[in-house]
Amino acid sequence: MMLPLILAIIEDADDRELITEYYNRHRFTLLHVAQSILHDHGLAEDAVQEAFLRLAKNIKNVRPDRREVRSFLTTITRNTACDILKQRKPMLSWDALVYEPADDRVNVEEQIVQDDMIERLAQTLPIIYSTVFLLRYKHDCGDRTIAALLDISEATVRKRLQRAKEKITEEVMKKGVGCGA
Repeated sequence: MMLPLILAIIEDADDRELITEYYNRHRFTLLHVAQSILHDHGLAEDAVQEAFLRLAKNIKNVRPDRREVRSFLTTITRNTACDILKQRKPMLSWDALVYEPADDRVNVEEQIVQDDMIERLAQTLPIIYSTVFLLRYKHDCGDRTIAALLDISEATVRKRLQRAKEKITEEVMKKGVGCGA
């Protein structure tokens, strides 16, 4: 994962061993902290890597007290995750696109308008993404069902949905709010 990159900048073998120990002890907790802020595993890993890089650069100034190191790493991870979050462009709310009605009575006209909007959004996507997008948002299929239908992994389904959302967000940001007629 990211440990070899971090260890590559450390010259002293004892310091490398110490960083490895801290990494093995704290990485999952730090990933959880970053992911709870960012809601994106890749970005969370970036935040944790930054925390360990800062620790590696300052290893001579850090006392080996476990609480102090954990506190240092948690603070750096949290701050880095917040910085990453601030740098990201605002994303569309996908809850606004697909919602559950407050009661069981579904307004047919609203459903037709929603389905039309979903289809128009899907038309802006390459076929590899539009298929997954339509199965999820128009036909309400879960990851497992989509994966089985398309003979791909659930991870691939999630990645394609993520990329579809990113492409739609870019398109909407370029053209402004609304889908156009």
